[in-house]
Amino acid sequence: MGLKLFKGVVDLLNQNRPVRKLKAFRNALIEGNFRARGTAEGLKFAEQLRQTGSRRSCFVIAFNTPWVIDALTQAWQLHSSGMTLVVVDNSSNKSARTIIASICQARGVAYFPLPRNWEINPNRSHGTAMNWIFHNIVRPLRPEFFGFLDHDCFPITAVDIPSRLEGKTVYGTKYQAKPGHEGWFLWAGFCFYRFSSVEDLDMDFTPRFIDGMDTGGGNWTVLYRRLHDDAVADEARTTIRLNLDGTQADHVAMGGAFFHVGGASYRGLINTKHYRRLMSDHLWDTYLGGRDNRIVKDL
Repeated sequence: MGLKLFKGVVDLLNQNRPVRKLKAFRNALIEGNFRARGTAEGLKFAEQLRQTGSRRSCFVIAFNTPWVIDALTQAWQLHSSGMTLVVVDNSSNKSARTIIASICQARGVAYFPLPRNWEINPNRSHGTAMNWIFHNIVRPLRPEFFGFLDHDCFPITAVDIPSRLEGKTVYGTKYQAKPGHEGWFLWAGFCFYRFSSVEDLDMDFTPRFIDGMDTGGGNWTVLYRRLHDDAVADEARTTIRLNLDGTQADHVAMGGAFFHVGGASYRGLINTKHYRRLMSDHLWDTYLGGRDNRIVKDL
């Protein structure tokens, strides 16, 4: 009862215009401060990527879960074509950063450690990390295509993302704003862009909760509301129902080619060690060539 009452009070405060303005100011201050840190390192990393000759980059933001980066890097090598995978580490755990860096080195995947991100809200932390990448790596890199993939979203069959961007400005999975709000946004864990169409925009991947939109919602006013339907390739979502050793759970697939575990860093059934082991075993046995290829043994 007490928790419910507290949540009700918080929700009322969040509806208050002065409170909303104060929180928006606070969020903008944190995002701007974070974006301005480590810019020289970002520029240097962008140059390193350019020298590889790659013109199509898929950025994955890692967060404290080496086992999903282990699976993702293996899945990318087995199933993906047309884009270069880049792991950008937003982890708050130093040990996780060390392990993730070693996984990327072992698999020959580009790795970049972000400055420490002090944003505690996971959605805003993700959005501020995406903004940092766009403004400090993507812009100086000037790729043909770029995009973002959730760290626990794995290709499970052969995929060619650039082909889905043929004749399009953006490709991803669309989410409508919550009822009572206008707009839509691409899910931050599966969104890809033609750089020439957004290079002059102040892209903003942070959430717009007050407008009924999660991470990526900031791009509604910047980009999405200006796009015609024929400029958007919208990938369908389907539910995959698994029964792993008697434990049932629903997960999501995009276009039948990407399997999304969901909440791997901070919530849900996957946050239990037992189910995490079951899921990892399932992924490696079914899609990734067997458990012997796994680098991270301790989940």
